Amino acid sequence: MMIDSGSLPPLNTLRVFEAVARHLSFTQAAKELHVTQAAVSHQIKSLEDHLGIKLFSRIKRRVLMTEEAQMLLPAVISAFSSIQEALEVIREHDAEQTLTVSLTPQFASNWLSFRIGSFYKRHPDINLHLQISSQEPDFVYGKTDLGVYWGSGNWEGLQSERLMTLEYTPFCSPELLDQEQSLKHPLQLANYRLLHEFNYEKWKAWLRHAGADEVRFKRGSIFEDTNLLIHAAIDAKGVALCGLEMVQEHLESGRLIRLFDESILSQQGYYVVFPREALERPLVRLFRDWLMEETLENSEEENMTDSETISKNSIMELA
Repeated sequence: MMIDSGSLPPLNTLRVFEAVARHLSFTQAAKELHVTQAAVSHQIKSLEDHLGIKLFSRIKRRVLMTEEAQMLLPAVISAFSSIQEALEVIREHDAEQTLTVSLTPQFASNWLSFRIGSFYKRHPDINLHLQISSQEPDFVYGKTDLGVYWGSGNWEGLQSERLMTLEYTPFCSPELLDQEQSLKHPLQLANYRLLHEFNYEKWKAWLRHAGADEVRFKRGSIFEDTNLLIHAAIDAKGVALCGLEMVQEHLESGRLIRLFDESILSQQGYYVVFPREALERPLVRLFRDWLMEETLENSEEENMTDSETISKNSIMELA
């Protein structure tokens, strides 16, 4: 298929767009890219003019992604990952210093992207290929060394080690609380639009655990993509239920707030998955150990007993 290069925007504008979308901040994107904030604004304006759409809006000094930007972001992330992989192959780096890791889009965008810099800083000589895919693990044709996947830890012929489970609790934009009625008890969720991840089951389980069964849960919007769910919550479209580990950056920045202490844990979780002989490679062990180190705090929380803050009836199983 012939590509019409005239219809494609300049590559640098897309690079700036990805940084702004990830940080939801022109200032932070400028710091990461080592340019001025004015330069970032200019690149975004150039991209918007080229595409004929609005990508970001500012509300009360907050940067929000438009629906079009939310649709564009996964494709840009995937494209840059493919370009990086192709360039690394062309340069024929030493295979012993190259590691190929497969990641789900949710994990890559909402957890790894905010932490991978520490790995690069610690191991600058390692060539890391990140493959973003929702497919099942493929360590034969995909030429993958290890991956991070969501499941129960049972992949035939493969070894897996649990990295983290997710703690689900409602969160929303502070702006939503300014617009609507007060929200101090789970029963008051009846006054808000609920945002669902993939199906209604998580909200159903959480409301039951919080003693708010009477709140009608089969309403609001269902998102087939965690990134869209999170950005809808940031955009004050409703109250979302999602793993806290996936929104930690937004909670720390104040773009989102946690509403209640009640939470539920999934029996499924994210696992590091690899062929049994893969740990014979030092790079595989190195990256596996780094992932475990980064999630150590989460692992300690998961090991709390039923007599502590998480009770038996706070456990749910996700499909």
